[in-house]
Amino acid sequence: MSSSPSVNLAVLDLVALDDLKDMLSDALGEIIQSFLDGLDGEVAAVGQGLDGDAAAVRAAAHSLKGSSGNLGAKALSQLASDMEKHALAGDLAACRALMPDLAHGAALARTALSAYISRP
Repeated sequence: MSSSPSVNLAVLDLVALDDLKDMLSDALGEIIQSFLDGLDGEVAAVGQGLDGDAAAVRAAAHSLKGSSGNLGAKALSQLASDMEKHALAGDLAACRALMPDLAHGAALARTALSAYISRP
């Protein structure tokens, strides 16, 4: 059994990440770390509009959807997409209901991406 951290396959698209690693080599780790450094702020930006600014929620969710999707964090990207769709429809109650899932998805993505970049 390997001593390296395991990667949660349900959270990440490993094929996409491995393709990126083939193209970007060591730069991928730096890109992922930069995403992780800003992740809490991106999640907070989604939450900031929940008290009445659907456009802000939509924009922040759209940004998170793209950045997480580009790095293979497919579960987080899907949650952000769901949030974006509800915000576009003006359904902030649905957005508020999804916020705990989004925060949890971000935590899972953080753990999985950290494990990915620590692999040999």
